[in-house]
Amino acid sequence: MTNLENRIREILEKVLKENNTYLIELKVHAGRLVQVFVDRDPHITIEECAYISRILGKELNEEFPFSEQYALEVSSPGIGEPFKVLRQYQKCLGREVEVLMLSGVKKTGTLLFADEDKIILEETIKLNKIASAIQIPFLDIKSTHIIIKF
Repeated sequence: MTNLENRIREILEKVLKENNTYLIELKVHAGRLVQVFVDRDPHITIEECAYISRILGKELNEEFPFSEQYALEVSSPGIGEPFKVLRQYQKCLGREVEVLMLSGVKKTGTLLFADEDKIILEETIKLNKIASAIQIPFLDIKSTHIIIKF
């Protein structure tokens, strides 16, 4: 992790805590773009992202000419993006998700539980319409997406 990434994380820790928001992902691209993905329960607003961007940009500009060297984007991760942190799983308890296992197998069902080690998914076998709860260790998960229904 670079010094810039460390400093951004330090500033974000304070700002995010004050606003009951949390960091999903931080990307510092070689092309001088800094992307910060944040969220909040039950959701984050554009205004909250703009506020975080202003505070972060201001603090970094006090230390060096950040805005002359980098473009800063602060946003939510987007509804179609895979989960990155435990809090996203916990936020989506009771929702239908698709889990791609490292083995390549896909599991679909209702997310019942999530902790630091595992998730519990109520999987419905469509032919028999039988629901069963399965435990999936995080170590076996490649990605998890929320299933969006209209």
